[in-house]
Amino acid sequence: MNIEISIIVPSYNEEKNIRRCLDSLLNQNFQNFEIICVDNASTDSTFDIIKSYSEKDNRIKPFYLKEKGVSNARNFGIENSVGKYIGFIDADDFIQPQMFEFMHRAITENKSDFVCCKYEKTSELINKNFEYFCRKFELSEFISFNDYDFVLNNELVISSACTKLIDRKKLVKFENFSVGEDTVFCSELFKKCSNYCLVDSPLFCYYNNENSVSFSDTKSEKWFDLLVTRFIAFDKFYDCDKSVSEFYLDRGMKNILSYRFNLNNKSHKNDFKKYFKKYIGSYLKCESISLKYKLSVVLFYYFPCVYRIYRKSLDSTL
Repeated sequence: MNIEISIIVPSYNEEKNIRRCLDSLLNQNFQNFEIICVDNASTDSTFDIIKSYSEKDNRIKPFYLKEKGVSNARNFGIENSVGKYIGFIDADDFIQPQMFEFMHRAITENKSDFVCCKYEKTSELINKNFEYFCRKFELSEFISFNDYDFVLNNELVISSACTKLIDRKKLVKFENFSVGEDTVFCSELFKKCSNYCLVDSPLFCYYNNENSVSFSDTKSEKWFDLLVTRFIAFDKFYDCDKSVSEFYLDRGMKNILSYRFNLNNKSHKNDFKKYFKKYIGSYLKCESISLKYKLSVVLFYYFPCVYRIYRKSLDSTL
């Protein structure tokens, strides 16, 4: 029997979470899949757990890489997979039993290049019942320039590889960033593809893991990668969705303000200047961004003392 879906699971020191992830995959209603587990040289028992699962179910295929990095692990997983469609799950996340049943139905019935699903943030997996509902959608319905909480609860529909099931023929490679690699991957995917749809149910469960890269110290130098990926997304989305493109530009410009004054390592000082100079003209021309935000970015950049006062005032209200 030909394998329909290959699910790529990168892992690094996830002994506390990997069982839950694998259990949620093995508990899928849709069963014609393989699970490519790519461990990034874990120093705990993560890989031993994966191997023990593979001995009980031959659909689980364990790989151990000395080279670290989630992008490297995912690319390696793709190269060693055989499925017609490709999905991604991080080792600390988990999914609802209907996820790949609904996603496979959506991508085949609609002859889509890829499909997305909604997600929910959670700490524990509780299996829920959902009705299948697939629809076309606009990317702009999942972003906001003014509501930060709305963005946090919706952005992964656009920017996460884990909310997607992708036709292998339409795959793109992951670029090597410490953070933000999903944003670049998905922006390239949306740019490359024209036929995609949404399964309108929160089938992917995003675990708020405080030990993950996403929750690491925001003063770390690797967060410069996040700023870079925002501008890459702006460039890639520019021709396919203007509002999403401007959204990532807005996030990038605001990141410049935050990171410029918070990074302990000042090695990127000239890079901040370069990105600000390169993109400020485009930012001021954005129709989706209010004049208030445009002026505040310029004011705060050129007068950092004003920005620091503004940040202190925000912190005092928390």
